[in-house]
Amino acid sequence: MSFGQALKAYRLTKNMTQAQFASTYALDRTQLSRVENDEREATIQMRQHLSRSSWRMALTIADEETDGFISNILKDVPNLDLHPAALKDILLKELDEAESALEALIMAKHMDPEKRRKSAERVYLELRDVSQKAAVMQGVLEEEFALDRKQLIKRHEMEVKKGER
Repeated sequence: MSFGQALKAYRLTKNMTQAQFASTYALDRTQLSRVENDEREATIQMRQHLSRSSWRMALTIADEETDGFISNILKDVPNLDLHPAALKDILLKELDEAESALEALIMAKHMDPEKRRKSAERVYLELRDVSQKAAVMQGVLEEEFALDRKQLIKRHEMEVKKGER
């Protein structure tokens, strides 16, 4: 799915016309139309504004701009249960799998290099699962509890700098 298609799908989930969406998100309606129809690229400002406005769009944009390094699991698993309780169970399962993979990698230090490489690949994939589910969980929490992402990120950065995290 292209960025334009994802943007249009997001707008439609909000039950908004292009004019309503453009007005709400301080965008130009004709530019929005062209982006949705893949006739032009979204500007950096448009992407930034959409990322700040919606965690779902932030995932879509990050997925596209990082060539999948930061991926959008909502694209791959469209029926993912976004209820916090369901996400908690999924996230805990993914963390357990990542822990097992890490333990196997540690134990593999005396194995041949190819087996260690395969073990490292498993860790990579398990950590990817954790990060995907964690990003969705953060977005759901932002949405459900009206959390201020910008403020929380600043707070987290300060706690990291102080050695509190």
